[in-house]
Amino acid sequence: MSVKVADLGVDEELAKRMPKPPKPSLSQRGWMIVVAPLVAVGIIAGSWELAASFVSPVLVPPPQRVVHDFLVLFSRGTAQGALAISIRELYIGLFIGLIAGIVLGMLIGRYSMAEGLLGPFINAANATPLNILIPLLIVWVGISSKARILFVILITFFPVLLNTAGGLRNVSRGYVEVGQTMGLNERQLLRKVILPASVPYILAGVRIGVALAVIGMIVGEMEVSNVGLGYMLNFYGQGFQTGKLLALVFLASLIGVFNVTMVRVIQRTFFKWTMVGR
Repeated sequence: MSVKVADLGVDEELAKRMPKPPKPSLSQRGWMIVVAPLVAVGIIAGSWELAASFVSPVLVPPPQRVVHDFLVLFSRGTAQGALAISIRELYIGLFIGLIAGIVLGMLIGRYSMAEGLLGPFINAANATPLNILIPLLIVWVGISSKARILFVILITFFPVLLNTAGGLRNVSRGYVEVGQTMGLNERQLLRKVILPASVPYILAGVRIGVALAVIGMIVGEMEVSNVGLGYMLNFYGQGFQTGKLLALVFLASLIGVFNVTMVRVIQRTFFKWTMVGR
């Protein structure tokens, strides 16, 4: 942050002598990052294989069958075209939803007049189940990629907006008063004090938003398309092709994991100070 320890009246030497939280050793990090996930995957795969031996493969196909179907979908080129359409719509909607959520969240989080004007409408819209808006989106823009992108925008927008607004409201009053005492104007105060203090809240909203965006993509394609991963999930589900269905479920899960991982990488790279003790 732009506000230094000395500006807050804390002795720097005393701050240096304060005990720091112990960092995990290299072996502990290796266990947490590599070994523990592999153990969890092994337990799940073993339980899955055991369950598949007692249940019809139409209901629970064995893991090797799902892996085979996953490879077949890509070797035959079936999945590539659907994945390209889904990825395009996902990231267009995600980008617009994130930007709109952060900007409007800053507005209503910082200015009480904006919150008074927009707050009731935002709360009402956030409380409305988004899937009931799909017929309305079809009426407005038709059965097209625009409807699916709009659905991704809506499902991404609200968690980012609410977390951003909450972050700005929860900035320590002491930080703001120090900035005002130093003669910072509103723009400087926002850039140097308020926004840096709100970054953990904003990133928390972004992590939720990028995960929900995958849900929005799939639901939108299930309801408003005959293309994309969502349509293929419907097709294989209705045909009881459970192996291919689970392969696509895992593919969608991988997209969500990738999105969340990228947010964490950005946080570790550009906002290291928000990850103290991790």
